[in-house]
Order: sequence, then structure tokens, then C-alpha cells
Amino acid sequence: MNDPQSALSAAIVSTLNANAALIAIIGQNAIHDRLLTKAAMPYVVLREITSTEWGADNDGGLEHQIALDAWSSTAGHREAETIAGLVRQSFDNARLTLSGGVTLVSLLHVKTRTRREAKTDAHVAEMVFRAVTTGAGS
Repeated sequence: MNDPQSALSAAIVSTLNANAALIAIIGQNAIHDRLLTKAAMPYVVLREITSTEWGADNDGGLEHQIALDAWSSTAGHREAETIAGLVRQSFDNARLTLSGGVTLVSLLHVKTRTRREAKTDAHVAEMVFRAVTTGAGS
């Protein structure tokens, strides 16, 4: 049985790694599934995926709230905002292929919030997306 969150996570990372403009800014191996306090910035973090059932009679439908963060150590919000824009662009009308019989029904940007991290003076653009999936393992 395939886990829809894992399938969605893998597709997100694969899609972001395929965006040449994004990789040109953040570099190779700069998309993570956890916050790395000592990693060189800039980078993108898949912070969390929260899933809830939406289908009737447990028919396999899940709604996912996906949180991605773009981290930058440069002065000002500009780099974090640019990275966030490229992340959003990666998913605009994207047809992500999910593994294990999981099908992506929709993927929409919900909001982006840009702020300065007080403890480190880094800048972060916090993005939230909403995805709906059907299929295996749900």
C-alpha cells in the first residue's frame, strides 16, 4: 500500500528539482524535508503535509495542506520572494505524477507570507498549497 503523503512529497521534490531557474538560485541538493540549521542558504524546505479525508465512505480522497519554506540569508526579502515565486511557478498548472496508484486531482497556491527570522536574521517565504488526491493507500 502506498502512502499518498509520501507520493506527493516525492513528486513535489522531483518537480522542484526539475525547475532549472530555481536550481540556478539555490543550487543542487538544496530542497530538504526538514530545516537544516547549518545548511548553506538559500534553500527550500518541505516543512509539512497535513492530510484529511474528503471523500465519502472512505473512497480514498484526501485533501493536503502543504507547507514549503524558501530560506535566504541575503539582506531583504527579495531572494526569498524570488525563490517562492519560482516554487509557485513550478506548480502552476503542473501535472505531477504520483507513484503507487495515487492521482493528483488539483494543486493550488493558497498563500505566501514573507518574514525575517528574528533569531538568525535570515529571510523566509512561507508558502501554503492545497492538493487533492485520490487513490491507493488513502
